[in-house]
Amino acid sequence: MIVVAIIAILSSIAIPTLNKNSEKAREAYDVYTMRQAASAAIHLFYAGVTDKNSALAAGLSWSSDGGRARNNAYGAYDPRTGKIYASRNLLPAAVKTYGKGTTVNGGTKYSMGNKYGSYKADADYTNAVVMISLYPYGDPPYALIYWKNNKNNTQYVGGEDGKNVPKYSIKISFL
Repeated sequence: MIVVAIIAILSSIAIPTLNKNSEKAREAYDVYTMRQAASAAIHLFYAGVTDKNSALAAGLSWSSDGGRARNNAYGAYDPRTGKIYASRNLLPAAVKTYGKGTTVNGGTKYSMGNKYGSYKADADYTNAVVMISLYPYGDPPYALIYWKNNKNNTQYVGGEDGKNVPKYSIKISFL
């Protein structure tokens, strides 16, 4: 009876710790994926993706909504190959959703160029993919790397309510 009680006490201590560490690992994977996509975005910018023709030639989409400073090349990142596709619909079936983080807060804090941070640790990333957007006419030119829900076409993970903008993202300025 005493052995069973000791095992129960140890289990009640170990299981929450194991769950939190598992969530930290999932969040670390998500942040790693964002950083890999950021490297791909930097490469595309310095390779000359600065207008509609160069974006389309690189396999990206182009948006000219919102004036010259808001013109941007964008696409969905495939973490298996490092390729960026013109839209989330073109991602291979195996990577239609690849986020790992759940609504359990593992405590990950990561910030790079964004006042809110780059990753919201208590948001659900399980139905999401990483997107990149290059803004070559911004002042200064910049790239955003963020998560977008692939089940709901307009929802950013951790986005601002009622706004079609990512709140949590990596922002890289090209000076």
